[in-house]
Amino acid sequence: MLTYEDSLKYLDSFVNYEEIGFAGLKKDFNLNRLSRALKGLGYPHRGYRSVHVAGTKGKGSICTFTSSILQSAGCRVGLFTSPHLITPAERIKINNRTIGKTDLVHILDHLRGYLGRDAAEKFTLFEMYTLIAVLYFSMKKVDFAVFEAGMGGRLDATNVIDAEVCCISPVSYDHTQVLGKRIGQIAREKAAIIKRNAHCVSSPQRASVLRVIRDRCAGEGASLSLVGRDITYRVDSCDEKGSRFDVYGRLGRYEKCRVNMPGDFQISNCAAAVGICERVLGRERIDEDAFKKGIGRAFIPGRMEILCRRPFVIIDGAQNGDSAERLKYSVEQIFRYDKLILLLGLSRDKNIKSVCRQLVPFADEIVLTRASVDRAADPYLIRGYIKGRRVRVTENVKESLGTAFHLAKKDDMILATGSFFVISEIRKMILGNPARAEGEHDK
Repeated sequence: MLTYEDSLKYLDSFVNYEEIGFAGLKKDFNLNRLSRALKGLGYPHRGYRSVHVAGTKGKGSICTFTSSILQSAGCRVGLFTSPHLITPAERIKINNRTIGKTDLVHILDHLRGYLGRDAAEKFTLFEMYTLIAVLYFSMKKVDFAVFEAGMGGRLDATNVIDAEVCCISPVSYDHTQVLGKRIGQIAREKAAIIKRNAHCVSSPQRASVLRVIRDRCAGEGASLSLVGRDITYRVDSCDEKGSRFDVYGRLGRYEKCRVNMPGDFQISNCAAAVGICERVLGRERIDEDAFKKGIGRAFIPGRMEILCRRPFVIIDGAQNGDSAERLKYSVEQIFRYDKLILLLGLSRDKNIKSVCRQLVPFADEIVLTRASVDRAADPYLIRGYIKGRRVRVTENVKESLGTAFHLAKKDDMILATGSFFVISEIRKMILGNPARAEGEHDK
């Protein structure tokens, strides 16, 4: 039997494209080996009802809202998201409790025996996380499992599941070296999670993306609901504590909802989750108070998260031009501050130019850094995209945070963004390791 430490070492033996970059992923980008593994394991993913969410922006938030609403409605809900900010266990939860050490060891011991000694030569780390989640949810007999696609959709490991409801969050340019350089190509990869006779909920999309989604639904005989047409909302207020709003679904009216996270973009994500939950629960099981309670309880770390005040320290995982534009708009609309210090670090496979174009003009001070992973872009490379501004370049996240605090006065804001790896390191430095506060347990 593996120990917990043995389990972590075993996982470390698998290639982690999230850290090294996705340039070499194409050779590993297929579902055949994972499908064969699930067949040999007895199709554990068919023992519960599934929801699948793909897209570029907001997919993790939609998954979290969906899980929280279903849990408030009395369901036992598995949730698989990525990336993690503190520990890998955050990726796999049931009713907001992360997978415990004992269960992780048990599942990995079983998988190691089944997959063989050469498993690390056949599977990626993300595929292993997916297998662990599928087996864990089956072992714990969940009612529903909500899966967030890691990258793309068509050949993403999560696309082995048979989801009865799927959702496409806003699609924009990202991972173009793998998914394609045109928005239509990217949209087709994402929309490929739509299964035969399933139901799809789509967030607001640009016209070209919506055409792809409609075509996929028509080809698969899938029904389609649109946020903005079938699920609508009315915003009451937005401030640094969150948003108040009403949501009008196909089966219910959810008035005086509150999201306890800043950023009006979370309202649209919440509306998509309402559409998903209405579909899977059906009219008979809808409780409007339970929906509102689930919305209010949802929390997603690293999304415009306020770590401290005076000065404000806010972290956000915006890593492409569209997300950076939305972040800039939200900060300007919601917060009051004297000076903004931008702490920016990006992965080298991101569109650095588009992120800088959005964020640099509204920053008073700029501090560049790099996360402690191979995939991180050299901050001097990022510096090359910033013209006519004084920029402070640091060698690591700890140094950059110290520099930012030195520059900031109590009424200023430090905005850290560009990479989940960067904001993960900052979150650990400021909050410590809050994994147990978020539900990690040992059994």
